[in-house]
Amino acid sequence: MNFKLKNTLILIFLLMLTIVLGACSNTNGNDNTNTSDNTANTSNLDNSNKEDFQEELRIITDLAGNKVSLPKAEKLNKVIIIAPPLMATFANVVGDTEKLVGVHPACIKSANKDLIDIIVPNWKDINTSFLKGFKSNAEEVLKLNPDIILVYGDFQKEGLENIKIPIVDFYIEDTQNQTWSVKIDTLMREIFEIEGEDTLEKEWSQANELVKSALKNINEENRKRGLMIRNNNKESFSVRGGNYYGDDWLVKTGLTNTAGQLKGDNSEISMEQLYQWNPEVVYDFVGIDADVYLENSIEGRDWSKVDAFKNKQIYDMPIGMFNWGAPNVDSPLTLIWMTMKNYPGSIDPEFFNTYMKDFYKRQYDIELSDKLIKSILNPEK
Repeated sequence: MNFKLKNTLILIFLLMLTIVLGACSNTNGNDNTNTSDNTANTSNLDNSNKEDFQEELRIITDLAGNKVSLPKAEKLNKVIIIAPPLMATFANVVGDTEKLVGVHPACIKSANKDLIDIIVPNWKDINTSFLKGFKSNAEEVLKLNPDIILVYGDFQKEGLENIKIPIVDFYIEDTQNQTWSVKIDTLMREIFEIEGEDTLEKEWSQANELVKSALKNINEENRKRGLMIRNNNKESFSVRGGNYYGDDWLVKTGLTNTAGQLKGDNSEISMEQLYQWNPEVVYDFVGIDADVYLENSIEGRDWSKVDAFKNKQIYDMPIGMFNWGAPNVDSPLTLIWMTMKNYPGSIDPEFFNTYMKDFYKRQYDIELSDKLIKSILNPEK
């Protein structure tokens, strides 16, 4: 090979080597550095998001057995309540009713008109028009931009099927007033991460002891006959049958439910059936005022033949933040109050009034006046 050709080949080789090394230098330098930085940033961002996600979301099990993912309680600032008794529990446990953006109208209509002004002072500003019956209007719900929705049973989820908002179900297969009222108190505390000593379970424990002492001389032989009216109007007359909340109230306060053999909470009966049962104590859950019964002024229905009329022991169920005939925050008071009414002298009325004031101070942090107590225990329907 001549010298000139050899030099030419060397120059070509060196030139190619320079190009290759330059390319490698760019790849291992600038390009790799950028890729590494991007990978690191993406990795850090992903991990951060995952950590935040895991830190903020928690899983609870609602009373219907559903697993529900919820953010921290501090982020649950807009609440919708569709189950009527739950507004009382919310006001009791959470307290900040400004968080309520929507409730079923029965939450407000079923509350004592004097009491709700104190416990839910913003009640007039809470939306109640987003649903008809128990069917929600999805578009109206979304306008409220809720963080959580509280319901009781599948029928209260109608219209919410495609809404990506946490729904917590408070439905339970149980008809004991103590069981459900305690469970809704416990679940509400878990949802909103509220701790405290004055739980409803503790209140029930105290009430049970009082009632146990008051009824110590009452046995199966000397139990009074009782009845709880579900509704009464010109068209129908219905009572609360066995194995339901009304039956539980009667039995736990020392009575025999004369309608105990009937099934369900709204069994229609005739006056002839009522005369046959002849209850000694009658409670009016909803419907006509007790005074109307005691005046015997219901057309076509003569109550003068019934022992409860003769004894003047026909009572309206009190109304606090909800009707005391249904399980709610005031249920421990219902137990004591009914026992006192069933067996006059078993519990001193003055003691009960003081107990009730202390209860409301513990649970709602409000001072009950004598006028307000009267309004709750003798409600205007």
